[in-house]
Amino acid sequence: MTKLFDTFKRYMRIAAGATLLSSCTIATSEDSRFEGAGRTSSEARETAGIAAAIQNQIETGQIPGAVVMIARHGEIVDLVSRGYADLENQVPIQQDTIFRFYSMSKPITCAAVMTLYDDGLIGLDDPIKDYLPELSKMQVRTPDGLVPAKSDITIRNLMTHTSGFAYAVLPNPAQQDYIDANVFAIKNRLTESLEQHVKRLAQMPLVAEPGTKWNYGESMGVLGRLVEVVSGKTYGNYLQDRIFDPLNMIDTGFYVPASKSDRLAQLYHMSNEGVLSNANDDIQYGGSYLEKPQLEYGGAGLVGTPRDYMSFANMLLNKGSSNGRRILSQQAVEMMTTNQLDASFGDSPLEAAGRGPGTGFGFCGLVTVALPEGSDPGSVGEYGWSGWASTNFWMDPANDLIGLVFTQVIPDDIGSIMLSHNVREVIYSSDSDQRE
Repeated sequence: MTKLFDTFKRYMRIAAGATLLSSCTIATSEDSRFEGAGRTSSEARETAGIAAAIQNQIETGQIPGAVVMIARHGEIVDLVSRGYADLENQVPIQQDTIFRFYSMSKPITCAAVMTLYDDGLIGLDDPIKDYLPELSKMQVRTPDGLVPAKSDITIRNLMTHTSGFAYAVLPNPAQQDYIDANVFAIKNRLTESLEQHVKRLAQMPLVAEPGTKWNYGESMGVLGRLVEVVSGKTYGNYLQDRIFDPLNMIDTGFYVPASKSDRLAQLYHMSNEGVLSNANDDIQYGGSYLEKPQLEYGGAGLVGTPRDYMSFANMLLNKGSSNGRRILSQQAVEMMTTNQLDASFGDSPLEAAGRGPGTGFGFCGLVTVALPEGSDPGSVGEYGWSGWASTNFWMDPANDLIGLVFTQVIPDDIGSIMLSHNVREVIYSSDSDQRE
């Protein structure tokens, strides 16, 4: 699992890299409406700047291609696709290309849990053991060995990554326990159910007392199982009924059916030496997403299109409403998108994820609480998250703006982090130009 460890560790830090893959012919955007007549000079410069940012990363071999979608005031103002969804067969990447969301599944899981909250079926400070008894007697891995947890894990702890659960592929005090037990949902999505996964996870020690430390891990998978137990439906069916159908997310699910298989992007891995290789069916990354999985994993299992995710993000920006239909209460969205970590977590609570001062955490996503010198352009109050294979989104209420950056390269320090930085530079400088 060495390659898996290396890529996941890189995923959790901000970095950049480059390689060479410049011999490919570059596919161009299929949607010229955002590049031609009828646009102001500032708008045209913005779209051209985004296209140039994508093109640069393609030509230096860092990504095979990308889709960038920017919305302002509820309207898509930039839609740029460049490069390939499939390098080997030179299939152009397009706005209806289907991507693996990986951890961008997490905010969707949060929304599903908040529908239960809105319906009065759960309380956020309820102990999870009230719904999943297998999580009743947790232990904590300490330097002195295993000790019983002093506090119960709550739903709020799971929503904020303060439950104490970890990932097998990230350094932590319980990492060897996870490795020895082969507990990693992404790798095992084809071979075990969500119920089986959570019951095995319950045997793992926690890395900290619940509610005391932010630690990236398997928490959102537990939340998916919570949804199943409370609703009486499979997790996938519940998402379909309460999130996907109401938001017209027609291409989002836990796998790609045969009728849409030609639209699934190939998955690529970037080595430490800067070489891209096809990782499409690598079981370490979840295997084939053309096969229906046993495990409908709330932490990293979904696939879908940028258009679908834009619909979800726009609902959040609209405080829970979409096309006149309420998906979440305004209160639920405000809790999701407000920092939930108090001063006891320090100035850099997400330091383990490569995030310094100015970044807090809401429910299942980061929240910008300040913009220290050297930060990416943006606004206080932003909410968003990214995925392992270089998908990224953020919503900026102060500017009524949503940004999506989608490609399919593991790890995302080359893909979405670097490209998102460059896209931000373009769009926020454009906003500044328009105000002057």
